[in-house]
Amino acid sequence: MQKIKSGVRSQESGTGGFTLIEAIITLVVLSIAAVGVLSVFTTGIQGSANPLVLDQAVQLAQEKMEEAVALRKSGGFAAINSINPGVPALPAPFNTYAWSRVVDCDPTFAPCPAQYQRVTVTVSWNAGADSVSLVTLIANY
Repeated sequence: MQKIKSGVRSQESGTGGFTLIEAIITLVVLSIAAVGVLSVFTTGIQGSANPLVLDQAVQLAQEKMEEAVALRKSGGFAAINSINPGVPALPAPFNTYAWSRVVDCDPTFAPCPAQYQRVTVTVSWNAGADSVSLVTLIANY
């Protein structure tokens, strides 16, 4: 026969589950951590379009540089000239980019020789805030 103490219930410690307070604190801590992780993902997604824009700008600059080389082959050395930014404009869907071509003397040569020209093609976007430039030397041979 088992004796029961009158009026006293014994409760064994450690046999219960989580309390409501512990569960709420756990949810608060996890939600704060989730906000931090999601902000990193948001920043990464916003920056992921930049490689595409940069690649398009480089491709456009290469195209304009090839046009300058083609001018040298078809019209001669004097046919390559400077073009102001945005004139002529690029066709859609690339009309958000502006481009320019500058033809000048390469400063590494002390007296500017008549048989060399430095050609710089610049493509810019974001109203000129971002840009990419390609530089080459073209010889009069």
